Amino acid sequence: MNLSKALWALLLIGLAVRAGYGSRVILTGVSHPSMDEYETIARQLVDHGRFQFAPGKPTAAREPAYPLFIAGLYLLFGKHPLLVILAHALLGAWTCLLIRALTARLFGGRAGDAAFAVSLFYPYFIFYTGYFYRETFLCWAVSLALYLLSLMLERPDGRRAAAAGLATGLCAATLSSWIPICGAIGLWAVWRAASKGLPKKSLLALLACAALLPSLWALRNAAVFHRLIPGSTLGGFNFYTALIVPEEFRGSSREYEFEAADPHWRRLMDMSDIMVDDGSQQAAFFAQAVEWIKAHPGRYLAHCWHQAVKLWRLYPYPRAYQHSFGLIKALSLASDGWLIPLGFFGLILHRRKPEVALFGVLLGAGTLTYAAFSAIVRYRLPMMIPLIILCAPALVAGYDRLRAR
Repeated sequence: MNLSKALWALLLIGLAVRAGYGSRVILTGVSHPSMDEYETIARQLVDHGRFQFAPGKPTAAREPAYPLFIAGLYLLFGKHPLLVILAHALLGAWTCLLIRALTARLFGGRAGDAAFAVSLFYPYFIFYTGYFYRETFLCWAVSLALYLLSLMLERPDGRRAAAAGLATGLCAATLSSWIPICGAIGLWAVWRAASKGLPKKSLLALLACAALLPSLWALRNAAVFHRLIPGSTLGGFNFYTALIVPEEFRGSSREYEFEAADPHWRRLMDMSDIMVDDGSQQAAFFAQAVEWIKAHPGRYLAHCWHQAVKLWRLYPYPRAYQHSFGLIKALSLASDGWLIPLGFFGLILHRRKPEVALFGVLLGAGTLTYAAFSAIVRYRLPMMIPLIILCAPALVAGYDRLRAR
């Protein structure tokens, strides 16, 4: 790792900020290990060796990668929630190093240093360090996949293809919505590698390794629940809820008013506990969403447009956050306010580079996926990685112009 003293100092500061903030959040009780039940599943894995919320209640409500990561830490070092937060800090720093390495490969060392500094102090990367959500782990997996895919595109061979495939599959095994995104990435990478003469065996290795982890998860679910569950069983609920609750009220205190006023939502919620379910309830939610779309095709297209706009908002909607909304809005405008437009401008400007075309596939597939199903600003966090990379050349050029003056 070839870092100057200044970059080493930045890395240590960034790591300390993440560890300090994350520790404060978990120790003061702002964040709790039971958030979204990942840690609950991890404890069951350690204590009983089963992927479940409670003994005798197996689940597919959460994808496997992040709970397995927590369980691995607990098996090695004991069941200490603070340990997960400190591991988040290390993964976050590693993510920034991967962003630097990938940016340097594309645009040179100075651009790599700029992307490294931006990602190291990007507010939302730091924020999610302190919470038991999968975002920090997923950002690391996505940055690793992009870096390994970049290596494969530069010099295609079987070993690089297999490594890139495994990292891509890890993303899909962390969050279900990345299954179509990774599918688009994998198909594009195969087409690109084939055009550069990668042997068919290596192309098959890329696809097979990308499908390995998601396939193992689907096989486990088929054995346990006797039905095809390729991702999470919570997808149907989110899909239908996004259709009946206006975007500006999702996650607010008024969301339940819209849900309770819908007779189909009430009927489906009566089926079982949504967090401990074999997927039958979620299949019913999904089927009801399809019926809604058939009945309102024009409204659904408008809904998709609004979801896409919501996904790329420069700051979140006003909510009763655990932090001041004014502070969140200010930090968002000071970061996303310029990163998002400048990143998309960089995508257009550098579109002829193969890796930038890969970024375009990722951003396009991600936007379409979340627009079609359910968009929350938090979901775009891994997609900020290519945008930060694409901002770097403009930052270096701007700095040079200021020095020239």
